[in-house]
Amino acid sequence: MRTPPPAAVRAVQRLSQALTRAGAALQPPQARFLEVSGGVAAIALMRAAVRTRLVEPLAAGRRTADQVAQELGLDADTAHRVLRGLAVYGLLTLDRRGAFGLTATGRLLLEGHPRSMAGWVRYATSDAVLAGWLRLPESLADGRPAFNAATGRSLWDHLAEHPDEEAGFARTMHELTLLAAPLIVAAYPWPERGTVCDVGGGVGAMLASVLSARPALRGVLVDQAGPLAASGEYLAGRGVGSRVRAVEGDIFAGFEAAADVYLLKDVLHDWDDDQCRQILRTVRAAAAPGARVLVLEWLQERNTAEFPVSISDVMMLAQTEGRQRSAAEHLALGQAGGFRPGRVLDTGAYGIVELLVP
Repeated sequence: MRTPPPAAVRAVQRLSQALTRAGAALQPPQARFLEVSGGVAAIALMRAAVRTRLVEPLAAGRRTADQVAQELGLDADTAHRVLRGLAVYGLLTLDRRGAFGLTATGRLLLEGHPRSMAGWVRYATSDAVLAGWLRLPESLADGRPAFNAATGRSLWDHLAEHPDEEAGFARTMHELTLLAAPLIVAAYPWPERGTVCDVGGGVGAMLASVLSARPALRGVLVDQAGPLAASGEYLAGRGVGSRVRAVEGDIFAGFEAAADVYLLKDVLHDWDDDQCRQILRTVRAAAAPGARVLVLEWLQERNTAEFPVSISDVMMLAQTEGRQRSAAEHLALGQAGGFRPGRVLDTGAYGIVELLVP
């Protein structure tokens, strides 16, 4: 499928948001307020569905709540009420005979779906993550990360102790990368030859997308031992395994990987400014003069409110020590880390902020 131009992607996003605002403007203020404040219901419903595997029987076809409850050993009346609630949010359909069916969006709740978001739901609705959201009032008072205040540790320490949540988090980041990668690849003038290094790239989804578009390029994947262990099979499946070298490294402590282009996708938004400067210094130490670093992030201008970037920014506050930043903020961090400012490109979704090694 042909990748749409950035202007078209941005136009569709703005149209969608405009239609949402227009629909909201037609509602009485109290009705709209109740709709927005009821967002907790969607979270709770998806959490219940994933934890009980409530929608799994629907993968085989439409079922009544009685049939679902009998198969799973659940209470039938409660099952009907929860399934009906999921239908309100467009995850299921409900016909006049009381039979429920999965929508295309609802199918993402299935554990076996190739694009399953069930793991993300388990992570995003875990007790620790929800506790972070509930501590936002305290963050307003002192500016500290909410998750750290709620749990006494960082998100990364928590995920290391909860492998199921970590796996769900990693899988969702992988899926989001696959969604954005065609736009990023199409928007940037990648070299025909040389080496691209993906720093903190997980199993290498972004790197594989770049290499697939440039058959003569080679790649280096830098991450910790866990993601690298799973990267070989993944990269081989994408047909680029023989062109990628795996390097174990740390975005703070350092790594050795010479390249022409370095990628930092969704890395800096997890960290505060001081930590970002250290990450950039780490990359700078590995890079030779003339290399380029591409910061791939949703760009948040200070006085622009839009989905998903503005909500992601608050999510960073609730869960990490980071934030979504503007292009100017990324360029300033880069200059503090020893880089010269380069181009800023809009893919229609992600921004590409280019930092040049002098």
